[in-house]
Amino acid sequence: MSTVADPHQDPTIDPRSAPATDVLILRGAGDLTDTLAAEEIVAPAYAADPATALILDLTTVTYLTMEAVIPFVSLAHRCAARGTSLRVVASEPVRRKLTSLGLRSTLELEPPPAES
Repeated sequence: MSTVADPHQDPTIDPRSAPATDVLILRGAGDLTDTLAAEEIVAPAYAADPATALILDLTTVTYLTMEAVIPFVSLAHRCAARGTSLRVVASEPVRRKLTSLGLRSTLELEPPPAES
């Protein structure tokens, strides 16, 4: 997990109306086979300021069970209710799983980064 902050944030701007200046990257890797593993990945998001943009990076996840999807969907619903930006970038196996579960729009999947 890593965070990136803009050191030049204008103190006169109300952070509730300003675009996110902090980014919290939530990373998963390998096989995600249970709810607990996925909950550990998203846990830092629940402590983050609502103005913090979130990126759920599942590009190195090779296998995802239905149980492991639950915390990701819960996070997406929470973000939508709070107006928090959530971007999801996933590996092809994870994209196929989420699409087959009908969650492509709930989790707003972004295209994976181009490989060099």
